[in-house]
Amino acid sequence: MSKGKVRIGIVGSGVMAGNHARNLAHNNVVELVAISSRNMETGSDLARKYNARFMPNWHEMLQQEDLDGIIVCTANDSHGEIVIASLEHDKHVFTEYPLARSLEEGEVAAEIAISKRKILRVSHSDPVSETHQAIRQKIEHLGQLLVASFMRLTPGRGGRPEVLFNLQISGPPAHFFIYHIYPVVDLFGQAEWVEANAIYSNLNDSGSYDQFVNIVTVGFKGGGIGHWTWSGGIEIQSAEQHHRYVLDGGTLVNSGGGWQISTRSGIESITPTSVQYSSVVDLWLSEVLNNNLVSAQTDTTKALDAIRVSLLA
Repeated sequence: MSKGKVRIGIVGSGVMAGNHARNLAHNNVVELVAISSRNMETGSDLARKYNARFMPNWHEMLQQEDLDGIIVCTANDSHGEIVIASLEHDKHVFTEYPLARSLEEGEVAAEIAISKRKILRVSHSDPVSETHQAIRQKIEHLGQLLVASFMRLTPGRGGRPEVLFNLQISGPPAHFFIYHIYPVVDLFGQAEWVEANAIYSNLNDSGSYDQFVNIVTVGFKGGGIGHWTWSGGIEIQSAEQHHRYVLDGGTLVNSGGGWQISTRSGIESITPTSVQYSSVVDLWLSEVLNNNLVSAQTDTTKALDAIRVSLLA
């Protein structure tokens, strides 16, 4: 680090890369040094906008000595390779979820981060979510989990069908939607067993398809059942999403209007609590600056627990 600033390189030049670059530009503990992208046009434009070096080859960028950390903003199937290589080149790493496209890559990345004493964090925002932390506080007083359920139904293919509706790039839908799995694993712990089923309409040799149903059920080591259902490209007027955490002492419910606790005696809204960091990137930067390895390693373990569920779908 130079003059107390974390010198950052970004791999990728899409929407998420642009968001990170814009936010980093207003952060006084960061210097955005380089951007790498296989898209010469968008990559060079982004680098020029934020006065950073553009490097088409991310392997070459990792060899630069004036970089402390790497932010990975590429398609799911390349996360693991770039994360591992970045750590091997003694860089701290922040990656968009999922941690990796395969469990093996994720485990290797976690091992290298420990051996190299580098900060590795995945972009799951729940550790800095005011609502998620309030939910954590509530369930501590509600006893044993019985079942945690989630359902999402969507009528269309979304804005990025080539990514979501492709098994080779993104893996099963559960892996693309791992941000629905991570918070449940974070609250209720590791899965002891996993069962999954999937249906894909018009699946072709390239891994693309037009419609899907993906269902995952787990049994948590600490007790209770977890269940997720995702279905996309289906005949429904508008998207629907429902969460339920059923515990001995009450049921936490969210059907789109915010989280509530429901019991026989009534319904109570959950008030968000205060958190220390405004974003998960700010948390990662703090861990880098303060060499907080324990916090980052704990999160990496949870990210691995989440992909142990998602990749079995």
